[in-house]
Amino acid sequence: MAGIVACALDIPELHRAAGARGFDLVPIAPAALGDSGAQAAIIGFDGRDPAACVSMVRAHGWRGPLMLVLARGCGTSVEGALDAGADDAVALPACAGEIAARLAARLRCQPPRIALGGLRIDPVERRVERDGRTIALLPREYALLLHLARWADRCVGREELLASVWGLRFDPGTNVVEVHVSRLRAKLDRGFAVPMLRTDKGRGYRLTAG
Repeated sequence: MAGIVACALDIPELHRAAGARGFDLVPIAPAALGDSGAQAAIIGFDGRDPAACVSMVRAHGWRGPLMLVLARGCGTSVEGALDAGADDAVALPACAGEIAARLAARLRCQPPRIALGGLRIDPVERRVERDGRTIALLPREYALLLHLARWADRCVGREELLASVWGLRFDPGTNVVEVHVSRLRAKLDRGFAVPMLRTDKGRGYRLTAG
């Protein structure tokens, strides 16, 4: 297994345990997690308000899995940390091997990043880039792009998009698909010489490497 875990606490044995499981712990301050590029994050907690801690981390742009390591006597239980929004939590003196095993399990569960030509999609952080340029998408535009990317180079029909992206098993009789495809194309292809989102007239839409 390969992976990078952002680490905002100091447990020397944990670095060795992580290395034994094939992933790296990279020291990163909580305020810098959003731009870290890590696949999971682990931070120490010694307060009484885990919800405030989780909210702070999310406010700094971190959207991936978050584990809290609770200090002895901090007054917060593992149950409380999970209820506060942490994806996992352990209370010291948990051993480094257990913490590393939990992190490894989180890394195994993560969906792989999608790459198509110059397009990069991170399903965990819901981040989209083309040739290194960030593309800001609304939730429905993102869902549309994700479905097309998962079926890259295949023509995807209107009925399939209505079912997969909108959850509709019937045709609403509107141009909702066409409108969202148009908006997505404007954001995805504008400023690039070769379009990625193509229309197969009368059949559907196709996402290609360009």
